[in-house]
Amino acid sequence: MSEKKSYNVVNICYTVLSTPNISNVGSILNVVFSDSPVPSSIFGAVSHPGSGTFIADLTSATAHILTASLTQASRAAYRRSWDLFLNYKPVTNLPLQVSDVCNFIGHLFQSNLSASTISSHISALGYVLKLFNLPDPSQAFVVKKLLRGCHKLAGTVDSRLPITKDILAKLIAALSHTVAAKANCILLDVLFKLCFHAFLRLGEVVSKSAGSSSLVVQRSNVAFQFEGSLLKSVQIVLHHFKNQKHNNPFVITLESSIDPTMCPVAALHRYLSHFKHSSGPLFQFIGGNPVTYSYVSTQLYAAATFAGLNPKLYKGHSFRIGSATYATSLGYSENLIKQLGRWNSNAFRRYIRIPAFNL
Repeated sequence: MSEKKSYNVVNICYTVLSTPNISNVGSILNVVFSDSPVPSSIFGAVSHPGSGTFIADLTSATAHILTASLTQASRAAYRRSWDLFLNYKPVTNLPLQVSDVCNFIGHLFQSNLSASTISSHISALGYVLKLFNLPDPSQAFVVKKLLRGCHKLAGTVDSRLPITKDILAKLIAALSHTVAAKANCILLDVLFKLCFHAFLRLGEVVSKSAGSSSLVVQRSNVAFQFEGSLLKSVQIVLHHFKNQKHNNPFVITLESSIDPTMCPVAALHRYLSHFKHSSGPLFQFIGGNPVTYSYVSTQLYAAATFAGLNPKLYKGHSFRIGSATYATSLGYSENLIKQLGRWNSNAFRRYIRIPAFNL
């Protein structure tokens, strides 16, 4: 029965994709963005008038290699982009209309998404269309001009401020006043400290959607080191992160701090001792549900407000901006900061905020 069902899924997709107007977009996305290799028949079935037929000649081995070109994190991000588009415009046929993509850009801009985020969503739409050698509206002149317009209207100044060491202390102190549940205070305390000390992107430790909880740091990715009964350090393995090369994990080792009130290692040990979960995402609520990006953002906003800060200037990425700024103030070299923050370029330079001297 299972073999017959599997055959039917592939056969349906083959039939769906073999026509110029490809219907059942949801089924296509489920196949393309699944964790399993995309069947070669999916690629071989696609032919569009005037688009060439090279895609039809792919072998199963080639299809497997093509699937591996995207990391699991990228597949999840691309799928989220398509879900956003389909929620805005529930189309069932491919290719997409240029006007729909243009209006989607307008919708995203009105939703206050950054210009770079909008460009990423449009690129995700284009990926699927290019994959099947279909006309790609993301390459249309008007679409490119709209994306350019988003960048000009949004400006190039990054208004997010760094969460410095002093501001981190204020935010943590505010949690006892802004968070009702003690368990959640413990959770947010370590999450804030860990993002700052480990140069973490918030999306690397808490999920942005229900389907991405397996892509964040898991409980099994964390190990403590002791000397006798003394807690010395913690090792955290990142298996999914931006700019990842060849799916190689990145190992972060944090040593215990002299100041126990700000030590991320002690805070993480306290959190795990209190929550006691042994599997699933590292950050979970006491009931076992994964902590979400939106929850942390909401709590950060509340803590910043209580601390007398402008909450609109402190976002999840402010921890990472603060890490780069603080490391620079301590005299860390650019190469070391790039390694610590897992930057492949000198992009981190635009994050560094050094205040002027008071003369």
